[in-house]
Amino acid sequence: MHLKGIGIACHPPVLIPEIGGGREQEAEKTLRGLRDLSLKVAEVKPEVIVCITPHGNVFRDGVAVIYEQHLKGDFKQFGNDRYSFEKDCDMGLLDELNISFAKHQCHTIFLNQKVAAEYRINLEIDHGVLVPLYFIEKYYKNYKIVHITIGELSLIELYQMGTVIREAIEARGKEAMILVSADLSHCLKDEGPYAFNPMGPLFDENIITGIKTKNYYSILTIPTQVYQPAGQCGLRPIIMGLGAIDGYDTESQVYSYEGPFGVGYMSAYIDLKEKKIPSLRERFEADRMVSYQERRANESAFVALARATINTWVQRGRKLNFDNYKGQVELAPSVLEELEDQQAGVFVSLHEHGELRGCIGTTGPVTENIAQEIIRNAIEAAGYDPRFLPVEESELKDLEISVDVLGEPEPVDSIAALDAKKYGVIVEKGLHRGLLLPDLEGVDTPQEQIAIAKKKAGIMESETDVILHRFQVKRHH
Repeated sequence: MHLKGIGIACHPPVLIPEIGGGREQEAEKTLRGLRDLSLKVAEVKPEVIVCITPHGNVFRDGVAVIYEQHLKGDFKQFGNDRYSFEKDCDMGLLDELNISFAKHQCHTIFLNQKVAAEYRINLEIDHGVLVPLYFIEKYYKNYKIVHITIGELSLIELYQMGTVIREAIEARGKEAMILVSADLSHCLKDEGPYAFNPMGPLFDENIITGIKTKNYYSILTIPTQVYQPAGQCGLRPIIMGLGAIDGYDTESQVYSYEGPFGVGYMSAYIDLKEKKIPSLRERFEADRMVSYQERRANESAFVALARATINTWVQRGRKLNFDNYKGQVELAPSVLEELEDQQAGVFVSLHEHGELRGCIGTTGPVTENIAQEIIRNAIEAAGYDPRFLPVEESELKDLEISVDVLGEPEPVDSIAALDAKKYGVIVEKGLHRGLLLPDLEGVDTPQEQIAIAKKKAGIMESETDVILHRFQVKRHH
């Protein structure tokens, strides 16, 4: 095999003496760990280092690959204008990546100077790559690079992209390693970049233990409720790196871990072996199917209708016919009566892997009944929410759907009459109108509700002369 292994390195610029000015000594374990990792790279002697970073040009809907023959980078933004770094890129591997990503229909963008000018971005080696290479260069210099920036995609998409990277490396035929740039939680101390969050240490422990014990599945399936509050930047790069070793036995070593500045710093290396082992991707797909079936078995009739609508729209490109649908499913008479004989505003919300994937609704009825309101807004949420690309067929089994049927809005005279858990809020000023549903994660007070609703409506936050309404919802999961 031409892929030899994966190095995982942190990337705090403060570790560079010319930037840290002595503070780097507070991270002595990390400095030793990066030295050990660099010595390992020198031992492996890769012809190409594929760098995966969270701090380059990050796109919401795809992974970015820099397609240039030569790249430069420096630390000027961190107050050091003395150090600069230049490296040639492996154009052959970049071509293989282009072919492999296209073959597997991966969401990627290849950035050259022309494309960068269109997006008004710079094609430079970012500090997520510069810091680890600064230490590697002390012991080994004879390599070319490939610069890849993660996208804000699902973890399993990034994992699958890692397998495609390995495929391209093998097709290229040059010995390579993957360098994953990854800081862990930024919430380890109140004096760190963010306030302390108990999910921070838990997240770091999950990553470190997963690598030490080769339990990579525990990393691939780490709950959103853990990694989002942890304030980390390293999970997605690590997931891409782990995808590249899917189906192969490994040996792993964590050289160091500490959190001296409130941020978790880890350095590690995973050796890739010839022996084949069961694919974690296949295990994930099997677990995914079980989870999907459980969701389908337990969801309400309202959610089932929304899901059937989305599946029909995405897979067949047409609107669900409710008359046909109700003849194929068993609906309780009271449910059928509510769907067919009542009118109300409805919001359909989609989540994927714990993150919002679409949400569209109507504050009052615009169709003849609740069934048609659900069908209308399910299509809008899946295909026309301007914040997201349309839902694709590959995502259908991962969608978590909720349907909110809105009660009649009632005017309120003061914030005291609101309750963020019980009531949704409507804020109006002239022709501007913003709505926020009740009981949303991270929204705990009426003041927060109003602020968000104002922002959605384009109303200045400082504006106090607004009209408030509250409403209740019947939420179907």
